[in-house]
Formats: sequence, C-alpha cells, structure tokens
Amino acid sequence: MQSKNHKKSSSEKTILSIILLITFFSLFSTIQVLAQYERGSLAPDFTLEALDGDVYQLNQFNNKQDHLFLCFVNNDDSASIAKLQDFVNFLKDYQPRESYQIITVVEPGQDIEKTKEQLLLWQEKTKIPIIILLDNERKVIENYQIEKFPTFLLLRTDLNIHRVYDRFTSREEKSFYQYLGFILTSQKSSGSSDSDCDDDGVCPPPPGY
Repeated sequence: MQSKNHKKSSSEKTILSIILLITFFSLFSTIQVLAQYERGSLAPDFTLEALDGDVYQLNQFNNKQDHLFLCFVNNDDSASIAKLQDFVNFLKDYQPRESYQIITVVEPGQDIEKTKEQLLLWQEKTKIPIIILLDNERKVIENYQIEKFPTFLLLRTDLNIHRVYDRFTSREEKSFYQYLGFILTSQKSSGSSDSDCDDDGVCPPPPGY
C-alpha cells in the first residue's frame, strides 16, 4: 500500500514538474516577444531588398537621422497602405528632410506587381525620404511579431524602440500625429500652402483625425 502511494506521489510530482516547465517556457517566450517592443529595447536587425533592387540593412541607419520610422504594411490591406500615405503626406511640411527617414516593410500579397508600380510612382512623386522593402518570406514580420497592419515603430538614433503604434483607433491615431508634431520641431517647408502650423513648425493632425 505504501509502495502504491509512493508511486502515485512520484507520478504527481512528475506531472507537476512538466506543467511547471511548460509554464516557464511559455512565459519566457512571451517575455521575449514583448521585450522587442519595450521602450528602449534594440530593434532587431534585418536585411531586405527594396523596390528599386537595392539591398538595405537596418543597422546601416544607426546614428544617421534624428528620427527613424519603421513601418509595416500589408499589400492586401488597402487601409494600411492608405495610413502609410497619410503618414507620408503629414511629413511633407517638415524640414530638413535629412533629419528623418522612413523605412517601410511590405508584406507582399496578391497583385504585388501592380502595387510595386504604384508605390514606386508615389515614392518618386512625394520626394520624401522613404525606402520601401519587400518581406517576401515574412521573416522580418514574423521576427517582429507583427500582427496588425499598419504598425509604426518610432526608433531613436541608436535604433532603440521609442514608441509603438499598432492599434490605430481614432484616439491612438490622433495621439500619433500630435506626438509627431511635437518631435518634428523643424520649420515647415516654405513651399507649403498650409497655414495651420505654428511658428515652430508644429502642425495639427490631417483633417478628420
């Protein structure tokens, strides 16, 4: 009887140990994912090809610009592409353009060739410092654990993550643009016809936000 109880106790301990191990590794995995987006954590490096065929590595932008914006959009999600266009249009009023850089990672989907043509034309027309990269194998998107499009990461000059915007409710979107207006303190471009910006170049969000 005592031997039977001993075996039962050992079995229960074994099961408990397995449960604890599973819980530990699950928790550790979650912490690793969340750590990528903790304020001050280093953005994982990656290398991708751009629409024009050039290859870029995130680390090559280390300490190059005052503001580095890492954006994730989905080719099949027209709303995320539209949000990216809103973002770029907002930046048109800020100078000097050498002070910031936009790096956009696109998850390809259906009709990607048509989208590439549109993005290249739009990229040339805006004259905004934006690099559009294709994540054909989704390795970067998976490494960054991107689940929602668009996702905007604001990086410091040392490539540490400063802020993340990934929900884009009307409140978060308004907060996003208001924050951009504060951090982009350069003067408004002289050729702009928008008179709503103040003397410090801080502009309101686009209409409707």
